[in-house]
Amino acid sequence: MAPPPKYSLQEQENMILDAAAQCIEQTSLIDFTMSSVAKTAGMSMGSIYKHVQCKEDIIFALAIRVYHHQSSVFEQVIALPLTTPERLIGISLLNPLKIQVYSFDIHLDAFVTNELVVKRTSKLWRDRMIDAHKNCEQLFYRCMREAVDSGELLAEGEIEEFIEEINLGGWALTVGYQSVMRVVQIREIAQGDAQLYEPTACDASIVRIFTRLFNSYQWQKPLDSAGIKHTAQLLTEHNLR
Repeated sequence: MAPPPKYSLQEQENMILDAAAQCIEQTSLIDFTMSSVAKTAGMSMGSIYKHVQCKEDIIFALAIRVYHHQSSVFEQVIALPLTTPERLIGISLLNPLKIQVYSFDIHLDAFVTNELVVKRTSKLWRDRMIDAHKNCEQLFYRCMREAVDSGELLAEGEIEEFIEEINLGGWALTVGYQSVMRVVQIREIAQGDAQLYEPTACDASIVRIFTRLFNSYQWQKPLDSAGIKHTAQLLTEHNLR
Protein backbone atom coordinates (compact mmCIF):
# COMPACT_ATOMS: atom_id res chain seq x y z
CA MET A 1 0.00 0.00 0.00
CA ALA A 2 1.44 3.37 -1.05
CA PRO A 3 2.12 5.87 1.76
CA PRO A 4 -0.14 8.91 1.90
CA PRO A 5 1.20 12.02 0.13
CA LYS A 6 3.31 14.30 2.30
CA TYR A 7 1.38 17.39 1.19
CA SER A 8 -2.19 17.86 0.07
CA LEU A 9 -2.90 19.14 -3.43
CA GLN A 10 -3.70 22.59 -2.03
CA GLU A 11 -0.47 22.63 -0.04
CA GLN A 12 1.47 21.64 -3.15
CA GLU A 13 -0.19 24.42 -5.14
CA ASN A 14 0.70 26.95 -2.45
CA MET A 15 4.30 25.72 -2.40
CA ILE A 16 4.55 26.12 -6.17
CA LEU A 17 3.13 29.64 -6.16
CA ASP A 18 5.28 30.71 -3.21
CA ALA A 19 8.33 29.40 -5.03
CA ALA A 20 7.26 31.12 -8.26
CA ALA A 21 6.87 34.46 -6.47
CA GLN A 22 10.33 34.05 -4.99
CA CYS A 23 11.82 33.28 -8.42
CA ILE A 24 10.08 36.28 -9.99
CA GLU A 25 11.38 38.56 -7.22
CA GLN A 26 14.89 37.33 -8.02
CA THR A 27 14.53 37.70 -11.79
CA SER A 28 11.34 39.05 -13.41
CA LEU A 29 7.97 38.00 -14.77
CA ILE A 30 9.66 37.46 -18.11
CA ASP A 31 12.85 35.70 -17.02
CA PHE A 32 11.74 33.18 -14.40
CA THR A 33 11.65 29.54 -15.52
CA MET A 34 9.55 26.50 -14.68
CA SER A 35 12.69 24.59 -13.72
CA SER A 36 13.70 27.29 -11.24
CA VAL A 37 10.22 27.14 -9.69
CA ALA A 38 10.50 23.35 -9.31
CA LYS A 39 13.95 23.63 -7.74
CA THR A 40 12.87 26.37 -5.33
CA ALA A 41 9.72 24.43 -4.36
CA GLY A 42 11.72 21.22 -3.92
CA MET A 43 9.38 19.38 -6.28
CA SER A 44 9.79 17.40 -9.47
CA MET A 45 8.73 18.85 -12.80
CA GLY A 46 6.07 16.13 -12.97
CA SER A 47 4.56 17.35 -9.72
CA ILE A 48 4.68 20.94 -10.96
CA TYR A 49 2.82 20.07 -14.16
CA LYS A 50 -0.03 18.52 -12.17
CA HIS A 51 -0.92 22.08 -11.13
CA VAL A 52 0.40 24.45 -13.80
CA GLN A 53 1.18 23.74 -17.44
CA CYS A 54 3.24 26.80 -18.30
CA LYS A 55 4.58 30.13 -17.07
CA GLU A 56 1.36 31.82 -18.11
CA ASP A 57 -0.58 29.57 -15.73
CA ILE A 58 1.70 30.70 -12.90
CA ILE A 59 1.20 34.36 -13.80
CA PHE A 60 -2.56 33.90 -13.77
CA ALA A 61 -2.43 31.95 -10.50
CA LEU A 62 -0.43 34.68 -8.78
CA ALA A 63 -2.77 37.36 -10.13
CA ILE A 64 -5.74 35.41 -8.76
CA ARG A 65 -4.06 35.40 -5.36
CA VAL A 66 -3.77 39.17 -5.57
CA TYR A 67 -7.42 39.59 -6.59
CA HIS A 68 -8.60 37.38 -3.72
CA HIS A 69 -6.55 39.42 -1.25
CA GLN A 70 -7.80 42.71 -2.64
CA SER A 71 -11.40 41.47 -2.49
CA SER A 72 -10.95 40.54 1.18
CA VAL A 73 -9.64 44.06 1.93
CA PHE A 74 -12.50 45.66 -0.03
CA GLU A 75 -14.92 43.51 1.97
CA GLN A 76 -13.45 44.90 5.20
CA VAL A 77 -14.01 48.44 3.94
CA ILE A 78 -17.59 47.74 2.87
CA ALA A 79 -18.32 46.22 6.29
CA LEU A 80 -17.35 49.44 8.11
CA PRO A 81 -20.13 51.53 9.73
CA LEU A 82 -20.17 54.14 6.96
CA THR A 83 -22.58 55.41 4.36
CA THR A 84 -22.30 53.70 0.98
CA PRO A 85 -20.60 56.72 -0.69
CA GLU A 86 -18.09 56.77 2.19
CA ARG A 87 -17.41 53.06 1.73
CA LEU A 88 -16.83 53.61 -1.97
CA ILE A 89 -14.46 56.54 -1.43
CA GLY A 90 -12.76 54.44 1.24
CA ILE A 91 -11.42 52.12 -1.47
CA SER A 92 -9.40 55.00 -2.94
CA LEU A 93 -8.19 56.05 0.53
CA LEU A 94 -6.65 52.69 1.37
CA ASN A 95 -2.95 52.41 2.06
CA PRO A 96 -1.59 50.87 -1.18
CA LEU A 97 0.52 48.44 0.85
CA LYS A 98 -2.63 46.98 2.41
CA ILE A 99 -3.80 45.66 -0.96
CA GLN A 100 -0.35 44.65 -2.19
CA VAL A 101 0.68 41.01 -2.14
CA TYR A 102 3.86 41.11 -4.25
CA SER A 103 6.19 43.91 -5.29
CA PHE A 104 5.27 43.05 -8.90
CA ASP A 105 1.48 43.24 -8.45
CA ILE A 106 1.05 46.07 -10.95
CA HIS A 107 2.96 44.12 -13.60
CA LEU A 108 0.71 41.09 -13.13
CA ASP A 109 -2.25 43.21 -14.25
CA ALA A 110 -0.52 44.06 -17.50
CA PHE A 111 0.32 40.42 -18.21
CA VAL A 112 -3.08 38.88 -17.46
CA THR A 113 -4.81 41.31 -19.82
CA ASN A 114 -2.36 40.59 -22.63
CA GLU A 115 -4.07 38.61 -25.41
CA LEU A 116 -1.10 36.32 -26.06
CA VAL A 117 -0.75 35.48 -22.38
CA VAL A 118 -4.48 34.77 -22.07
CA LYS A 119 -4.41 32.44 -25.09
CA ARG A 120 -1.47 30.46 -23.69
CA THR A 121 -3.02 30.07 -20.25
CA SER A 122 -4.85 26.80 -19.58
CA LYS A 123 -8.65 26.79 -19.31
CA LEU A 124 -8.49 25.88 -15.61
CA TRP A 125 -6.68 29.07 -14.67
CA ARG A 126 -8.69 31.24 -17.06
CA ASP A 127 -11.88 29.96 -15.42
CA ARG A 128 -10.45 30.62 -11.96
CA MET A 129 -9.60 34.15 -13.01
CA ILE A 130 -13.16 34.73 -14.26
CA ASP A 131 -14.50 33.46 -10.92
CA ALA A 132 -12.16 35.79 -9.00
CA HIS A 133 -13.42 38.77 -11.02
CA LYS A 134 -17.04 37.73 -10.53
CA ASN A 135 -16.60 37.48 -6.77
CA CYS A 136 -15.22 41.02 -6.62
CA GLU A 137 -17.97 42.36 -8.88
CA GLN A 138 -20.63 40.69 -6.75
CA LEU A 139 -19.19 42.29 -3.63
CA PHE A 140 -19.78 45.79 -5.00
CA TYR A 141 -23.07 44.82 -6.61
CA ARG A 142 -24.45 43.66 -3.24
CA CYS A 143 -23.24 46.88 -1.63
CA MET A 144 -25.06 49.01 -4.21
CA ARG A 145 -28.15 46.80 -4.21
CA GLU A 146 -28.50 47.18 -0.44
CA ALA A 147 -28.21 50.96 -0.84
CA VAL A 148 -31.03 50.96 -3.39
CA ASP A 149 -33.25 48.55 -1.44
CA SER A 150 -32.82 50.53 1.79
CA GLY A 151 -33.68 53.84 0.11
CA GLU A 152 -30.19 55.23 0.73
CA LEU A 153 -29.83 55.63 -3.03
CA LEU A 154 -32.69 56.65 -5.30
CA ALA A 155 -32.44 54.53 -8.44
CA GLU A 156 -33.34 55.91 -11.84
CA GLY A 157 -34.62 53.58 -14.55
CA GLU A 158 -33.61 49.92 -14.68
CA ILE A 159 -31.98 49.07 -11.33
CA GLU A 160 -29.46 46.55 -12.71
CA GLU A 161 -28.22 48.99 -15.36
CA PHE A 162 -28.18 51.81 -12.82
CA ILE A 163 -25.99 49.86 -10.40
CA GLU A 164 -23.69 48.75 -13.21
CA GLU A 165 -23.32 52.39 -14.32
CA ILE A 166 -22.16 53.57 -10.89
CA ASN A 167 -19.85 50.60 -10.32
CA LEU A 168 -18.35 50.92 -13.80
CA GLY A 169 -17.75 54.65 -13.37
CA GLY A 170 -16.03 54.17 -10.01
CA TRP A 171 -13.96 51.24 -11.23
CA ALA A 172 -12.91 53.08 -14.40
CA LEU A 173 -11.70 56.03 -12.33
CA THR A 174 -9.79 53.73 -10.00
CA VAL A 175 -8.07 51.80 -12.77
CA GLY A 176 -7.34 54.97 -14.73
CA TYR A 177 -5.78 56.62 -11.69
CA GLN A 178 -3.67 53.52 -11.01
CA SER A 179 -2.43 53.63 -14.62
CA VAL A 180 -1.40 57.27 -14.23
CA MET A 181 0.43 56.51 -11.00
CA ARG A 182 2.10 53.52 -12.66
CA VAL A 183 3.58 55.81 -15.32
CA VAL A 184 4.84 58.11 -12.57
CA GLN A 185 6.38 55.16 -10.74
CA ILE A 186 8.09 53.86 -13.88
CA ARG A 187 9.57 57.32 -14.48
CA GLU A 188 10.82 57.51 -10.91
CA ILE A 189 12.34 54.02 -11.12
CA ALA A 190 14.17 55.05 -14.30
CA GLN A 191 15.46 58.16 -12.55
CA GLY A 192 16.55 56.14 -9.53
CA ASP A 193 14.36 57.94 -7.00
CA ALA A 194 11.34 55.62 -6.67
CA GLN A 195 9.59 55.62 -3.33
CA LEU A 196 6.64 54.00 -1.61
CA TYR A 197 3.47 56.00 -2.06
CA GLU A 198 1.54 57.29 0.90
CA PRO A 199 -2.23 56.78 1.10
CA THR A 200 -4.18 59.23 -1.04
CA ALA A 201 -4.79 62.52 0.77
CA CYS A 202 -8.39 63.39 1.63
CA ASP A 203 -8.21 66.53 -0.50
CA ALA A 204 -6.38 64.93 -3.46
CA SER A 205 -7.69 65.62 -6.94
CA ILE A 206 -8.77 61.99 -7.46
CA VAL A 207 -10.87 62.17 -4.27
CA ARG A 208 -12.54 65.36 -5.50
CA ILE A 209 -13.27 63.67 -8.83
CA PHE A 210 -14.77 60.64 -7.09
CA THR A 211 -16.90 62.93 -4.95
CA ARG A 212 -18.28 64.71 -8.02
CA LEU A 213 -19.11 61.35 -9.61
CA PHE A 214 -20.82 59.87 -6.55
CA ASN A 215 -22.74 63.05 -5.75
CA SER A 216 -24.15 63.21 -9.26
CA TYR A 217 -26.50 60.47 -8.03
CA GLN A 218 -29.32 60.95 -5.52
CA TRP A 219 -28.00 59.75 -2.18
CA GLN A 220 -29.89 60.19 1.06
CA LYS A 221 -26.65 61.63 2.47
CA PRO A 222 -24.23 62.96 -0.19
CA LEU A 223 -20.50 62.64 0.29
CA ASP A 224 -18.81 65.64 1.93
CA SER A 225 -15.39 66.55 3.33
CA ALA A 226 -16.41 65.60 6.88
CA GLY A 227 -17.49 62.17 5.69
CA ILE A 228 -14.26 61.69 3.76
CA LYS A 229 -12.15 62.59 6.81
CA HIS A 230 -14.24 60.30 9.01
CA THR A 231 -13.71 57.48 6.50
CA ALA A 232 -9.94 58.04 6.51
CA GLN A 233 -9.90 58.02 10.31
CA LEU A 234 -11.88 54.78 10.48
CA LEU A 235 -9.59 53.14 7.95
CA THR A 236 -6.60 54.15 10.07
CA GLU A 237 -8.22 52.70 13.20
CA HIS A 238 -8.71 49.40 11.37
CA ASN A 239 -5.10 49.39 10.13
CA LEU A 240 -6.17 49.88 6.52
CA ARG A 241 -4.61 53.29 5.97
